[in-house]
Amino acid sequence: MRALRDPFLIVIILLNLAIGSSTLTRGHEWGDDFASYIMQAQSLLNGTPQEFVQKNTFTIFNSSILIGPAAYPWGYPLILTPALILKGVHPLTLKLPGLFFFAGFLICLYFMTSNRLTRIESLLLVSVFAFNPTLIKFLDQILSDIPFLFFLFLGLFLITKFKANTWNSIGFGIVIFLAFFIRTTGIILLASFLVCQALCFYRQKEARKEILINSIAVLLSFSLLWILTSLIFPNGQGSYFDQLKGLTPKIFKENISYYFSLFGIFFGSGPAWMYIFHGLIVLFLIASWQRRNEDQLLIIFFVSYLIAMLFWPERQGIRFIFPLLPILIYLAIQGIRIVINKLPEKYHLAGEMTMYGFWLLIVGTFLFGSGTRAYANLQDDRKINGPFDPYSSDIYNYIRANTPPDSVVVFFKPRAMRLFTDHNTLMSLACTRLPLGDYIVISKKAENSQVPLNEIDKCGLALENLFENQRFIVYKVPK
Repeated sequence: MRALRDPFLIVIILLNLAIGSSTLTRGHEWGDDFASYIMQAQSLLNGTPQEFVQKNTFTIFNSSILIGPAAYPWGYPLILTPALILKGVHPLTLKLPGLFFFAGFLICLYFMTSNRLTRIESLLLVSVFAFNPTLIKFLDQILSDIPFLFFLFLGLFLITKFKANTWNSIGFGIVIFLAFFIRTTGIILLASFLVCQALCFYRQKEARKEILINSIAVLLSFSLLWILTSLIFPNGQGSYFDQLKGLTPKIFKENISYYFSLFGIFFGSGPAWMYIFHGLIVLFLIASWQRRNEDQLLIIFFVSYLIAMLFWPERQGIRFIFPLLPILIYLAIQGIRIVINKLPEKYHLAGEMTMYGFWLLIVGTFLFGSGTRAYANLQDDRKINGPFDPYSSDIYNYIRANTPPDSVVVFFKPRAMRLFTDHNTLMSLACTRLPLGDYIVISKKAENSQVPLNEIDKCGLALENLFENQRFIVYKVPK
């Protein structure tokens, strides 16, 4: 496509890859969703996905709280398999797919808006995301959010850019399925598309047959792939429904204010950023109304996805609203354009220059923040942190060498422990569950997801201190 030869877009993508790759560390944060994804990928290579689901089911349902599904959708583990073949459990290599998928998302975002915004506006929109410090920092995670973002916006781009016919509709269904195959919430894209088709069916009586055929083609291609993968890969996502049981009216109300504040975090902390965010919300609402026909699919998807997040009791920070942010900023830009067009014609040029200056300032601030962090990371030799640091490795080595393979370990991040030791592991928040394990590993720094170190003696167990380093203590549970 001609847009791929745009020199400014090429520079933005290359600069994003340079800063993103420079931000990657040789460790990982202490969430252990990443461990589950890696173990799923390993099970695909070993031909043991059903065994993985059985072992992870033990961890999920024996822990004090549900920490995730027994198996995530298998799309992202499949993406990780080439990296595992090349380097094994090597954090830097496992983060590279996210880096390249993010570049792909930026290209999709540019293509999707290239006939809706001016070239300069599209480039500014892409730059806002290419250099945003929150997104750049997130590239250091081994998680499915960025590949999911790519397939979502590939789907939105294809659906909004190309005329629907049978073959294109089959392609739409395939891409929507790929988003769903990476994260279950990808089903919202299918639902949004079908709602749009239903509205078109109602309004366009003369085109009803064509609309119906194209909708069926999308559903068929999606359904066939879903059936095929369901026969190949074991399903372990039933625990998602157990998590939904935790929704209460109080949590729903709290989610409204929680997610509203999360949108502001995309820009930064501090009062000035919040004022900017509030102004953009007003512009977003103006454009959503004015462009309710031209951007129907984007608006329906935004509202549907946001409602789904509000009803989901578990909170995972800003990563849950990544798919909404590009639509928010795009429509805010459209809102600025609408306001400028309402001004007397003699002020149009000044309005455009002000808009460009505003977004350039945002982009420059983001670029400086991300670049500074990337430089500091390189100066720090891509520090090893979290579950990959030497203190954690000492614990894994001790557990593997000095405990029976069939023993059960209690640990605050049980999936990480199982990844590195292949021991059944669970997480306990209460003393009463500690006897379910044969060994307890307590983190001296963790403030949650375990019985606190200063309270472990109050549990009334004659625990034997077997091993200790600067970060952890290994206890044997009396039987």
